[in-house]
Amino acid sequence: MATEVQVIEVLGPGCARCFETHKVVRHVVEERGLACTVRKVDSIDRMVELGVLRTPAIVFDGKIVLEGRVPRSEDVLQLLGLS
Repeated sequence: MATEVQVIEVLGPGCARCFETHKVVRHVVEERGLACTVRKVDSIDRMVELGVLRTPAIVFDGKIVLEGRVPRSEDVLQLLGLS
């Protein structure tokens, strides 16, 4: 699955939990040398468009894969199918 993911979005209004989630996701992507784009998105419109109910949220190519908590690196690896 990891090679299929093109864009990872971390959605949240800019709180500490959202920044921590972005940091964890970015770390995993960089550590594994994955060829995908990681974006921190604070647009309420984008959150509404995707149907995000709780932040932080992680979105793979437009699909919500996790919301409402800060993941561990292991969680992100599992979501990407790398563990």
